[in-house]
Amino acid sequence: MNETDADMGAVTESRGDGARPWTLTAAAGVFWLLATGLVAAGAWALVQIATGDVDTASGAVGIALLAWLGALYYWFIGRRLLQSRDIVAQAVFQALLWLPIGYYLREAAHPVIGVAAWALAIVMLALILCGPSRRAVGFGERRPFGE
Repeated sequence: MNETDADMGAVTESRGDGARPWTLTAAAGVFWLLATGLVAAGAWALVQIATGDVDTASGAVGIALLAWLGALYYWFIGRRLLQSRDIVAQAVFQALLWLPIGYYLREAAHPVIGVAAWALAIVMLALILCGPSRRAVGFGERRPFGE
């Protein structure tokens, strides 16, 4: 149902049935799982500082801050997906970043972890780019600027 104003046209719009496809929920879960892992990695860096297992404390603090900023960004993407907002382009970009990560892990003598990173990228792309997810967030619809 739309509320209208004589000067502005449709002022508020409500979504159709409000049903969110399971693919969006799963994609948000994957991003939140990655965010949790990054929070844990940042905490691990601080534990390494406390135990004295690092060469430079400032480097470990930098790693912790970057991990936490990445976690915040992944949390934001997951939240927007759960809200059925169009953040598909950013989510696809983040999923594609796992492809070179997997390659370099394989080259660094971690072939299983590298293949797991590739599998993660494929799962993320499949969940984000499938038809129900794109339709739920309105990805690809041509809308006037500012809506």
